[in-house]
Amino acid sequence: METRERNRPSSAAVERLHDQLQESLRDLVTSEDWKRALEVASRFHDYSFANTRLIWTQALARGFTPTRVAGYRTWQQLGRQVRRGERGLQILAPVIRKVTVDSDEEEAKEQRRVVGFRVVHVFDISQTDGEPLPEVTAAIVEGDLPEQWNQLAELIGEAGFVLKVANLDRLGDANGITDWQRRDVVIRADLPGAQRFKTAVHELAHIRLHEPTSEGRPNCRGVVEVEAESVAYMVCAALGIDSTGYSLPYVAAWSGGDLDKVAATANRVIGCARTVLSQLEPEQRLDRDPSPSRGPSRVDVRDRATREPVLNREDIRRSQLQGVVEAATAIYYRHLRSRSGARARDYLRGRGIGDTAMDRWQLGYAPASWQWLAQQLLREGFGEELLLDAGVVGRSRTGRLYDRMRNRIIFPLHGADGTPRGIAGRLLSGDGPKYLNTPETALYKKRTLLYGFHLARQPITDTGRAVVVEGYTDAIAAHQVGISNVVATGGTALTPEHLQTLRRVTGDVTLAFDGDSAGLLAVERIVGVDAAAHSLRVRVARLPDRRDPADLIAAGDSTLLRETISEASPLPHHLIDRIIQRHNLDEPEDFARALRAAGTIVASIREPCARTEALAHLATEIGRDQTWIEAAVIADTPQRERYRGSMARGL
Repeated sequence: METRERNRPSSAAVERLHDQLQESLRDLVTSEDWKRALEVASRFHDYSFANTRLIWTQALARGFTPTRVAGYRTWQQLGRQVRRGERGLQILAPVIRKVTVDSDEEEAKEQRRVVGFRVVHVFDISQTDGEPLPEVTAAIVEGDLPEQWNQLAELIGEAGFVLKVANLDRLGDANGITDWQRRDVVIRADLPGAQRFKTAVHELAHIRLHEPTSEGRPNCRGVVEVEAESVAYMVCAALGIDSTGYSLPYVAAWSGGDLDKVAATANRVIGCARTVLSQLEPEQRLDRDPSPSRGPSRVDVRDRATREPVLNREDIRRSQLQGVVEAATAIYYRHLRSRSGARARDYLRGRGIGDTAMDRWQLGYAPASWQWLAQQLLREGFGEELLLDAGVVGRSRTGRLYDRMRNRIIFPLHGADGTPRGIAGRLLSGDGPKYLNTPETALYKKRTLLYGFHLARQPITDTGRAVVVEGYTDAIAAHQVGISNVVATGGTALTPEHLQTLRRVTGDVTLAFDGDSAGLLAVERIVGVDAAAHSLRVRVARLPDRRDPADLIAAGDSTLLRETISEASPLPHHLIDRIIQRHNLDEPEDFARALRAAGTIVASIREPCARTEALAHLATEIGRDQTWIEAAVIADTPQRERYRGSMARGL
């Protein structure tokens, strides 16, 4: 099968694939045959992981593979009867009661909570007789094995699993399985190559998202399967493999036709698909750290099946932390769009950020409550220590959890792969720092993260230039008016790590920091970063006094911003100008100090042409001959001292 050229899809393209999946599902589930099939499918419970294990263990012990499982009365309602003498499969059903809980409000509230479990019995369809049930049919993906198969096998191996392509009995009717106890992934050998690849991506998604010991793992098996197959659909589509005939019926069946369920998994699915696609790109894989601490590679295949798998606990913990941050991002995102988020939405619109941009950047809102987020995440099954390690909550001296973000607009801090790693919050009103970031974690390192890089990477490559701004709203506003090669430093100074990240995609960086004293000072600090060591051409866009990019765009001056960026000055020229502005050139001693400081800038330039240009600029600004300036600032130390003396006498 032909696959499209191996260009990494942009984040926007991956999001469009998810939208495409939902649109196609909407068309599918409205047909009459599917309505009937989904009506029947909805009668079957999506069992938790623990109950699924109980069902499979008991069924296999009795010699059959479970497929569809339901209670006695449900089978009767579906027109089928459990055969006399059949023994039910025991599972645990929650006992739910109303309990009184403390609340931030004056009065306590009653909530329904799980207070225990009881044993109930269910039966597999093979234990029943009656009319056949409507079947959900899926078409096998035809085509050859894609060229990314080996990279995909390596990703499975690096996660600590052995990939096996074989027709094993434990597959049952499945095309593939992930065995968490044996630490292997088994793919049916008689599948066409394209279907084999799609199935392997499905299983890799399970590995990335559904580790059984992960506190962030969804309890509902329907959600688990929807997530895995959605990732497989999006990855295959991005690589030019059409899995529509298989993936759509699969997702529709497991979701029961509930498109809200598909939409609710968007953050996790899109993030996972982006990561897998970035790692399947050969150029990206060459940059990987070959540190021996990762252990031996678990690359496919059957001739390595005798090795003991290596489980990287650090990767598992990172995956758990990722689940927390993604869940928190989704909760904040929904709250911004609720009635309670109206004030926050008004603030963003006042800064020139529209609803489409709010969605694209996954902005959110944290209410002025001490435990609002913590309680929701705990209800989703995350443990307290995991929430603390992810940095979304803190613990008071009394031992209670509290939300770090309160009454703040939320800016998720995405990694290069598009998954949120940390969270920043902008205070709407009241006391506290204007901006607050989650503390550094195993996922989030402030010095390395550039805000918006996941969206700006391709535009930077296309234009050959990266534009760096200071604030989150500056970056968002710029993208909104089509200046999409923009990233932000995210509340910190520009660091060597930031420049290293940018150097991978461009050699030209323009700084568009705020036009105030703090912004100008931030530009001057870049000298200590030593941009020349990273072979970067750094320019400075001189914004109007006391204006930032978001201000200009909100005032309708986006054209002025574009012109300012296009006319940016080389960094040495800007620094020379700033030095001259601070000195009185009519005073001999001050002139000498200015020349000494400017000479340090010129002498630090390694590239001969750039150094010559800086000398010419300095000579023009101070009204002196370029040759004389060069002799004064480039000479060795003894000569430089003599030139300093002659300058003092000549002035």
